[in-house]
Amino acid sequence: MATRTDPGLLLRPMLHVDDLAASIAFYRMLGGEVIHGGDDTDWVLMQLGTIQIGLVTRPPDRDRGEDTVELTFDTSMPLPELESHLQRAGFPVGEVGHDRDFGDQLLVRTPEGLTLKISRREPG
Repeated sequence: MATRTDPGLLLRPMLHVDDLAASIAFYRMLGGEVIHGGDDTDWVLMQLGTIQIGLVTRPPDRDRGEDTVELTFDTSMPLPELESHLQRAGFPVGEVGHDRDFGDQLLVRTPEGLTLKISRREPG
């Protein structure tokens, strides 16, 4: 049986913002639509054309490699399989963390030192 190498990644940038309402209004002007979260949460997921972006009001967690803009991916591959695949290729996974909104995540450093977060996307 061949080893699967395509993890089926989808990019979802996460933006840490100071004013959620103003940011939502800005992205709505660009055609965005809130598809998850809302006024009673500290984050929303918006659909803009063919991409999704997250807007988060909590400050970046620098200890977890977060910055004002994060590159977050969803994968269709089970996280343990992707972690093993990355480690076999010589790319160590920093930690397997848990995000309160997005569940289990792999934290992986790129060769340039940028931290990527990879969450498991549910089938369907």
